[in-house]
Amino acid sequence: MAKNIVVMINSGKDQKAKILTGLTLALVGKQKHLFDDVQVIFFGPSEQLIAEKDPDIMNMLEQLTKVENVYACQLVGDNMKITDKLKEVKGLNVTLVGPVIADFVAKGYEILNF
Repeated sequence: MAKNIVVMINSGKDQKAKILTGLTLALVGKQKHLFDDVQVIFFGPSEQLIAEKDPDIMNMLEQLTKVENVYACQLVGDNMKITDKLKEVKGLNVTLVGPVIADFVAKGYEILNF
């Protein structure tokens, strides 16, 4: 069993249920100590739901940022012109996630995509 996971949230708005499933796995995995470490990265079209302040996504983000690191890709945000909206979200680490992902892979984290 993987001791450390990264939950990559990269689906679009049309797959909101899939996004919420990934976020639920991350939250429950952390709360129930199913993994030693859980990280969450929003990457690609999923970031639009944060910028639009989707209530379901924002509720999950509020819970997640209290117990684990949550990242959003600044480059994607810049390309979509939503970086300022992403940076408004308390606890959300808006950064270039390529190096972050590379670091997690180098450390042996399993990447789960939603």
